[in-house]
Amino acid sequence: MKHPTKLILLITLILLPLTIGCDWGEHTEILIIGPYRTTCVGAFEQECYLEYNEENQQWHFFYEGIQGFDFVPGYIYRLKVSLHEREEGIQDVGKYEYRLIEVLSKEEASVNERPPRKP
Repeated sequence: MKHPTKLILLITLILLPLTIGCDWGEHTEILIIGPYRTTCVGAFEQECYLEYNEENQQWHFFYEGIQGFDFVPGYIYRLKVSLHEREEGIQDVGKYEYRLIEVLSKEEASVNERPPRKP
Protein backbone atom coordinates (compact mmCIF):
# COMPACT_ATOMS: atom_id res chain seq x y z
CA MET A 1 0.00 0.00 0.00
CA LYS A 2 1.47 3.34 -1.09
CA HIS A 3 -0.15 5.78 1.32
CA PRO A 4 -1.16 4.10 4.63
CA THR A 5 -1.13 7.48 6.37
CA LYS A 6 -3.86 8.80 4.06
CA LEU A 7 -5.97 5.68 4.66
CA ILE A 8 -5.59 5.99 8.44
CA LEU A 9 -6.49 9.70 8.25
CA LEU A 10 -9.58 8.94 6.14
CA ILE A 11 -10.79 6.24 8.57
CA THR A 12 -10.18 8.57 11.53
CA LEU A 13 -12.19 11.36 9.90
CA ILE A 14 -15.06 8.97 9.23
CA LEU A 15 -15.13 7.54 12.77
CA LEU A 16 -14.53 10.77 14.70
CA PRO A 17 -18.10 12.13 14.42
CA LEU A 18 -19.42 8.83 15.77
CA THR A 19 -17.44 9.20 19.00
CA ILE A 20 -18.18 12.87 19.67
CA GLY A 21 -21.69 12.17 20.99
CA CYS A 22 -20.59 9.35 23.30
CA ASP A 23 -20.62 10.00 27.04
CA TRP A 24 -17.48 8.16 28.11
CA GLY A 25 -18.10 9.14 31.73
CA GLU A 26 -21.55 7.52 31.98
CA HIS A 27 -21.96 4.95 34.70
CA THR A 28 -24.90 2.57 35.18
CA GLU A 29 -26.22 0.90 38.32
CA ILE A 30 -29.05 -1.38 39.36
CA LEU A 31 -31.26 0.05 42.13
CA ILE A 32 -33.91 -1.79 44.15
CA ILE A 33 -36.61 0.68 45.19
CA GLY A 34 -39.15 -0.14 47.91
CA PRO A 35 -42.96 -0.05 47.77
CA TYR A 36 -43.48 3.32 49.45
CA ARG A 37 -41.81 6.69 49.99
CA THR A 38 -41.18 8.04 53.44
CA THR A 39 -40.24 11.30 55.12
CA CYS A 40 -36.50 11.79 55.51
CA VAL A 41 -34.27 14.70 56.44
CA GLY A 42 -31.16 15.59 54.48
CA ALA A 43 -30.49 19.27 53.82
CA PHE A 44 -34.25 19.66 54.38
CA GLU A 45 -37.30 17.46 55.06
CA GLN A 46 -38.47 15.62 51.96
CA GLU A 47 -40.04 12.39 50.70
CA CYS A 48 -37.42 9.72 49.94
CA TYR A 49 -37.48 6.41 48.18
CA LEU A 50 -36.27 3.38 50.09
CA GLU A 51 -33.37 1.61 48.40
CA TYR A 52 -32.33 -1.93 49.25
CA ASN A 53 -28.60 -2.43 49.74
CA GLU A 54 -27.89 -6.06 48.85
CA GLU A 55 -24.45 -6.00 50.45
CA ASN A 56 -25.80 -4.88 53.87
CA GLN A 57 -29.18 -6.61 53.43
CA GLN A 58 -30.92 -3.42 54.62
CA TRP A 59 -33.23 -0.72 53.36
CA HIS A 60 -32.00 2.87 53.55
CA PHE A 61 -33.13 6.30 52.37
CA PHE A 62 -32.46 7.24 48.76
CA TYR A 63 -32.49 11.04 48.75
CA GLU A 64 -32.23 11.62 45.00
CA GLY A 65 -34.93 11.66 42.36
CA ILE A 66 -34.82 9.36 39.34
CA GLN A 67 -35.49 11.18 36.10
CA GLY A 68 -38.05 9.34 33.93
CA PHE A 69 -39.23 7.01 36.72
CA ASP A 70 -42.99 6.92 37.37
CA PHE A 71 -43.22 5.56 40.91
CA VAL A 72 -46.43 3.74 41.89
CA PRO A 73 -46.70 2.71 45.58
CA GLY A 74 -47.17 -0.99 46.26
CA TYR A 75 -44.34 -2.40 44.13
CA ILE A 76 -40.69 -3.25 44.63
CA TYR A 77 -38.80 -2.09 41.57
CA ARG A 78 -35.48 -3.22 40.14
CA LEU A 79 -34.24 -0.35 37.98
CA LYS A 80 -31.32 0.12 35.64
CA VAL A 81 -30.22 3.76 35.91
CA SER A 82 -27.44 5.90 34.52
CA LEU A 83 -25.53 8.33 36.71
CA HIS A 84 -24.49 11.71 35.36
CA GLU A 85 -22.20 14.05 37.26
CA ARG A 86 -23.79 17.35 38.18
CA GLU A 87 -22.06 20.67 37.64
CA GLU A 88 -19.87 21.75 40.51
CA GLY A 89 -21.24 24.44 42.77
CA ILE A 90 -24.83 23.17 42.98
CA GLN A 91 -25.73 23.21 46.68
CA ASP A 92 -27.66 20.63 48.72
CA VAL A 93 -27.82 17.89 46.08
CA GLY A 94 -25.81 14.74 45.50
CA LYS A 95 -22.92 14.45 43.10
CA TYR A 96 -24.97 12.48 40.56
CA GLU A 97 -28.24 12.86 38.71
CA TYR A 98 -30.01 9.53 38.21
CA ARG A 99 -31.81 8.76 34.93
CA LEU A 100 -33.95 5.71 34.32
CA ILE A 101 -32.74 3.43 31.54
CA GLU A 102 -35.10 0.51 32.12
CA VAL A 103 -37.50 -1.00 34.68
CA LEU A 104 -36.08 -4.52 35.02
CA SER A 105 -38.85 -5.80 37.31
CA LYS A 106 -41.94 -4.55 39.15
CA GLU A 107 -43.05 -6.92 41.91
CA GLU A 108 -46.19 -6.38 44.00
CA ALA A 109 -45.56 -5.70 47.71
CA SER A 110 -47.39 -4.30 50.73
CA VAL A 111 -47.10 -0.59 51.50
CA ASN A 112 -48.12 -1.36 55.10
CA GLU A 113 -45.11 -3.58 55.76
CA ARG A 114 -42.53 -1.37 57.51
CA PRO A 115 -39.75 -1.92 56.67
CA PRO A 116 -40.58 -3.76 53.44
CA ARG A 117 -39.64 -7.41 53.02
CA LYS A 118 -36.35 -8.27 51.42
CA PRO A 119 -36.62 -8.33 47.63
